Amino acid sequence: MKLKGAVFDLDGTLASTAKAHKIAWELSLKQLGFKLKIDMESLLGKRAMDIALFLIEKAGINDINQKNELAKRLLEIKSSIFAPYIMKYAEPMPCAVQLINTLKKNHVKILIVTSSLKITALKVLEKININPDILISGDDVIRGKPDPEPTILALEKSSLRPEDIIFAVGDTIYDIISFSEAKIKTIYLTNGDIRVPIDENLLKKYNAIKINSLCDILMKL
Repeated sequence: MKLKGAVFDLDGTLASTAKAHKIAWELSLKQLGFKLKIDMESLLGKRAMDIALFLIEKAGINDINQKNELAKRLLEIKSSIFAPYIMKYAEPMPCAVQLINTLKKNHVKILIVTSSLKITALKVLEKININPDILISGDDVIRGKPDPEPTILALEKSSLRPEDIIFAVGDTIYDIISFSEAKIKTIYLTNGDIRVPIDENLLKKYNAIKINSLCDILMKL
C-alpha cells in the first residue's frame, strides 16, 4: 500500500488556543515588569521566539543585547506557566478529532507542523487528545513558517513526498506559503479561533482553497 499523509497546523487549526496563549504571554510580560495588552492577530503564525522578540520590542526595549536576553527570559516564563491555561481553555476545533480519527482509520499519516515550541505543542495535543505520527515544532527548525523548512522536515521525517500528501491545512497565510513552497498541491485555509482577513489574490497565488472549518474536509472523505 502506498503511504499517504496529511499536514496540519496546530494552533487555530486543530486546537483553539488563542485565549490560553494571550493570558500566558500577558502574565509573563507582567512578571518582567511590562504592562502590555496583546493583540493576538499580530502574533498569528509566528515562531514563539519571534513573538517574544516582537513583544519585548513593543514594550519599548530596542537595545539588541537587552532585547535578546529579555525575549529568552520571557519565553522561559511563558513556557513554565502555560500548561494550566491550556488545560483550562484549549479545545479541539470543530471536527478536528473526528477528521484525524477518520484519516488514521484509512492509514493516513498525520503530520503536524507548528510554530509553537515542542513543550507547548505537546501540552496542546494532550489536551485535545490527538497523537500525530510526526510533530515538527518551532524549535526543530532554523527558519519557521512561512519558510517551507518545517513542512519539508515533516515530509522527510515521515518518509513522504509532497505528492503523497492528500492535503495540508492551516489558518494563516504563513501556513499556506510554507505548504505551497514545500510543493504540496492541495492546500486548505480554514477559519481559526481568530479570524483574519486574507487577500484573495494571495490564496490564488498559492492555490489555496478557503473553507469554513475542518468539517468541510471531513464531509469530502
